Amino acid sequence: AATRAGVEFVYDATVSELEFTGSRVAAVHVADGGRVPADAVVLTTELPDTYRLIGRTPRRPLRLRPAPSAVVAHVGCAAVGDSAGHHNILFGAAWDQTFRDIIDDGRVMGDPSLLVTRPTAGDPSLAPAGRDLLYVLAPAPNTDVGTLDWDTAGPGYVEQMLTAVRTRLPGVGEDAELLHVVTPADWRRQGMAAGTPFALAHNFSQTGPFRPANTVRGIDNVVLAGSSTVPGVGVPTAILSGRLAADRITGIPARRPVSEVHR
Repeated sequence: AATRAGVEFVYDATVSELEFTGSRVAAVHVADGGRVPADAVVLTTELPDTYRLIGRTPRRPLRLRPAPSAVVAHVGCAAVGDSAGHHNILFGAAWDQTFRDIIDDGRVMGDPSLLVTRPTAGDPSLAPAGRDLLYVLAPAPNTDVGTLDWDTAGPGYVEQMLTAVRTRLPGVGEDAELLHVVTPADWRRQGMAAGTPFALAHNFSQTGPFRPANTVRGIDNVVLAGSSTVPGVGVPTAILSGRLAADRITGIPARRPVSEVHR
């Protein structure tokens, strides 16, 4: 749809710097030496990268607090039949302790709660015949508070996650083949602040009007979008941030109310 509307996508082009003229960004420079002139720039980068590119530091009375992270395991397994739906949440019993573990104490959950997604429930072609595909997510401490060496401890913890899946969802996760694992250390290596893919925590001082705004004071044509700005983390909210960014650039279109006639 974007291409039909005239959008040109440039892939594998790492942004190296923004070129300023006064209070406006005149162009975006990429690592291979290319220069893209710009009337407006939308930054969906992680906040540390955003502040680096615009040469600013946030002015806030409280330090920005990152959200907890996650360990994600992609697993192939024997077909599960009706033993699991598309999305399955496996709650541990020590619910209150779970939050203390990963937020305050920087350790993995003593009694883990897990998200188990089976994409093959909707598209069986994602796995060979007689097999299923699982995506297992365990909330985990971010690297600011965490004390684990994930490169060493990761494999053992993933096995604990899979054991919990097999115990709580009998028939799911048998004959498991570990395809790919992402830990907080991996998220950090990808440039995600504090090793979390969930950006800033949704505590009171970082929610609603207290979350970093989608405009930058003193820069006329830069708008932020993504999880670190308003309204927050999650696919629907991140998409909404894109709409808010578009409205900042183009103005909010006038919408005439639609009248309803009842007969």
